[in-house]
Amino acid sequence: MFFSKRNFLKTTALGLAGVLTEAALANPLGGNDYKRIKSIGLIFNTIEKELKNNVVKTLEKVAAIGYKEVEFGGTYGYATAEFGKLLRGLGLQAIAGGGAMKQFLDKDFDKMAEDANLLGKKYLVCYWEWLDGGENKTLDDFKKVAEQFNQIGEKCKKAGLKFAFHNHDKEFKLTEGKIPYDILLENTDNELVTMELDLYWITKGGANPLTYLEKYPTRFSLFHVKDMDKNPTQGMACVGQGLIDFASIFAKAQNVKHWIVEHDNPENPMDCISASYDFLKKLRF
Repeated sequence: MFFSKRNFLKTTALGLAGVLTEAALANPLGGNDYKRIKSIGLIFNTIEKELKNNVVKTLEKVAAIGYKEVEFGGTYGYATAEFGKLLRGLGLQAIAGGGAMKQFLDKDFDKMAEDANLLGKKYLVCYWEWLDGGENKTLDDFKKVAEQFNQIGEKCKKAGLKFAFHNHDKEFKLTEGKIPYDILLENTDNELVTMELDLYWITKGGANPLTYLEKYPTRFSLFHVKDMDKNPTQGMACVGQGLIDFASIFAKAQNVKHWIVEHDNPENPMDCISASYDFLKKLRF
């Protein structure tokens, strides 16, 4: 083989570039002091069709990918205790679930709390804070919701659970000179109400997750890890295939305990949750 100093330097440079690239992927923020997610979660609406088609086989695949925590509402035709046993047998821990505001305000709450405890969940989540479509709401409307959140949080606490609120983009649209999400944070008790921050929806709403994590470091316990594609329509993408800088966000998440993968309507759900898991497993921050 012909050897020259020029070829040697070129080969060395390429090898070094490969090492640096691998290191950058492992730790995108640089340095040696980095963290990783030890337990990655999944919300079941991402694979809803697969679960309805075959619950056991789908859950086996979820566990085989490596997921450890799950968030969900119903039990897919199983009795609550039986579904809990199925999950535990696969090494899947139920973390959260819930419903819309109506379910928290009527007799459904007692059953929802009972089932959550039976499944071992830690959080009851309100995914929609209105009894209607949520249009044309005022700041006073959001203040009333905050009062309701505190009341529900008290009920959850008595039931041995923590109440959480899941945002969409509406809460970040300027209303009467203020951001409604700030109203919810400022008027709820940290001991009674925590936040499940959906990283896609806050981004689509025009807000910066880093701003909220810095301003309210103790208010967020769960992330919905959902990516945004690079198209002007700002659709959803499988985690790691879009434009959201998860490493920077996670590095600021002092109080977050659960990272839950979500995509509302993936083209290939099982491929999507597998790719999302692989990305998060390798991510350092």
